[in-house]
Amino acid sequence: MDDMHARRSDAELEAMLRDLDPEDLELIEPPAEVWEGIESAVRTADDTGGTVVPLEAPRRALRRIVLGVAAALILVAVALAVTLTRDDPVIVVAAASLAYDAETFDVLGAQAQARAELITDDGRASIQFVDAALPSPEAGADLEVWLIRPDDEGGVADLVSLGLVDPADPGTLDVPAGYDPDVFFVVDISVEPRDGDARHSGRSILRGPLEDI
Repeated sequence: MDDMHARRSDAELEAMLRDLDPEDLELIEPPAEVWEGIESAVRTADDTGGTVVPLEAPRRALRRIVLGVAAALILVAVALAVTLTRDDPVIVVAAASLAYDAETFDVLGAQAQARAELITDDGRASIQFVDAALPSPEAGADLEVWLIRPDDEGGVADLVSLGLVDPADPGTLDVPAGYDPDVFFVVDISVEPRDGDARHSGRSILRGPLEDI
């Protein structure tokens, strides 16, 4: 008979457990008066020779864990926000004051001026123009920017085009990969006719060497 009652109780208990939702199994923080009642009972036991267990410790430990996790999440959020909003610093590493040579340059550059700056941004090199006053070429021609590798006599040993510029807003041009600005360090602006010839026309208006800042 006792075995029968035990089996029936086990079956009823299993049925009750199956009916529980996941929310019913979540641990909740007991109200403050529950902790106070337990501590009072333990103190009473201590008065009769028992040992007091610091029941406040579990709560303090839990708070420390929760606060630690919250602090870590805040730090991660701040770091992510900084990463998303931070602009990589643009560094000016060299500059050239471009000048007009009345003996060899095109007369269009007589009243022109420009300062070229070599900048690095996330490992990429570019030439940006500041304080520029560039002339507009004749119809059917453009202004083009070059980097020159000079020879021992100061002539042109090699050069590479950086592209065309708008005289009103020359802006910034990327240095092509494989061309070291420490080697190709002379900045040149020329007038280039739209004749399909990709070579330098020989009509430079401004030129100057990059110098470290």
